Amino acid sequence: MSILASILLAQAAATAPPPLPTFVTPPSEAVAEEIVVIGRKLDTWKGGIASQDGQIACRTKQSTGDEDVDAIRCGAMLRCFAPEVEEMNRLSALDVPAEERNRLMQAHAKTLVPCLDAAHKAGMRYLAEVRARAK
Repeated sequence: MSILASILLAQAAATAPPPLPTFVTPPSEAVAEEIVVIGRKLDTWKGGIASQDGQIACRTKQSTGDEDVDAIRCGAMLRCFAPEVEEMNRLSALDVPAEERNRLMQAHAKTLVPCLDAAHKAGMRYLAEVRARAK
């Protein structure tokens, strides 16, 4: 497992995620180019989260072919959904028709989009910075 993947998974394990890094300066040209490359790779990733023994796990169904890029998507999902496990389990256990239960779970998941967007951006920028320095 890559270092980035290990860091993201460790962060996701915490109940209250630490603040995402804040980049106050615009990215350099090399970093901006790498962000575009990473973004294109992320577009090919397919997977999701699943409950496993009361915990959430990220499942990659189609990898980008780049472990560090896959870790951005999984890390963002784990980071944002980990604090919501109790609520998602509560919704999942409701004694209502499956269609209604799924609608409620999807509505709750939609509230996490800002967290996911921020985590994706921070992960992409971080990985792009690391890779640009390595060149």
